[in-house]
Amino acid sequence: MTSLWLDEAAPFAASRPLPARTDVAIVGGGIAGVSVALHLARAGLHAAVLERGTIGCRATGRNDGQLLLGLGEHYHRVHGQFGAERARLLWDFLRENHEALRAELAGRGIACDLQTRGGLRLAETEHEWTELREAAALLASEGKPHELVPAGALGRRLPAAAGFHGALFLPGEAIVEPVAMVRGLAATAVRSGAVVAEHAEVAAIDGEAGEFTLRLADGRRLAAALVVHCTSALARELDGSGLLARTVFPFRGQVLASAPLPDAVAAKFPPCAMSSNFCYEYFRVHRGRLLIGGKRWSVPGEEVGILDDGAQNPQVTQNLLAYVREHFPDLRGTAFPRVWTGIMAGTPDGLPLLGALPGRAGTYVLGAFNGYGLSFAFLGGRCLAEMLVEGRSTHPAVALFAPRRCTAE
Repeated sequence: MTSLWLDEAAPFAASRPLPARTDVAIVGGGIAGVSVALHLARAGLHAAVLERGTIGCRATGRNDGQLLLGLGEHYHRVHGQFGAERARLLWDFLRENHEALRAELAGRGIACDLQTRGGLRLAETEHEWTELREAAALLASEGKPHELVPAGALGRRLPAAAGFHGALFLPGEAIVEPVAMVRGLAATAVRSGAVVAEHAEVAAIDGEAGEFTLRLADGRRLAAALVVHCTSALARELDGSGLLARTVFPFRGQVLASAPLPDAVAAKFPPCAMSSNFCYEYFRVHRGRLLIGGKRWSVPGEEVGILDDGAQNPQVTQNLLAYVREHFPDLRGTAFPRVWTGIMAGTPDGLPLLGALPGRAGTYVLGAFNGYGLSFAFLGGRCLAEMLVEGRSTHPAVALFAPRRCTAE
């Protein structure tokens, strides 16, 4: 049940001991918490990340490592849900996140097998192909890079595929080894002055803005002026405002990894992000293995409300294997010996939470990415750091993510 990323990545080299006091205490050591700490440290604030396990051990390290554009939905649906102006803001935020993250990884020499060769959105039905064409028309009208790939030309892009009706190629998408990435960013944060503590489970948060006390499960205490929640659904009870408990809901994703494929078969999969069925199924290659996730929608309850990432749903596994047999004939009979799950966090409107928690002065949140944390969190961390240091973020999209929007209901 451990992801390949957690097995392959080097352990995080622990930073200096946890101090008695810090300016900002950050609960959660995934991509969100580490990004906040890095940007705060660069701005001159003392920040401490408290991770109850190891860096990147939960949602960040249990996905399939895709950096996507468009919230998973096809772009015309994002337009339909949020309107043209907000859809453009969202797209630009995701694009800027990818560009900033890629620049950081390159500038710091963080080795995480980043592959910036785009992404394929594949159509399983004629209906989805029609929608992909609608999305492409909208992207074209806004000058956003893309390419429609008809079924007859798909063999040049994805030779292994069968049964798809076409695809939309988005050059701005990418794949990465997420644990190596976030541990590299954590090491960069430490060099910038942050403290990153593993095996530091927060049991309770007492006090008020300027004088919070975080009580750890092992008896240690940390005083902090401000607190940032970056655990999404995994520690909602620590939020004194109650908003996370009322608003954020968990759901479990599942990923399978094949045995190493013959070189000739592995070569039929491009090194890029890939998905189908409106992004509900997603897959990629990694070191000669096929990784595939999704199908939670195909079982009763859709894996919503589950917090256990130490178990799998056997029916989801079987449904993913059936998908492989249908769409990748060369892999029929291939063993998939590895399976793992990860807990994601959702919000009612599908947008993340970024900003101050209403009703609890001095507390903030960056999380609930609805399964797209890698696509939001690095730039989100910079925006939240701006809020804490300067009082506001200048990015035009942050108003969309304000937690106070969730109090309207």
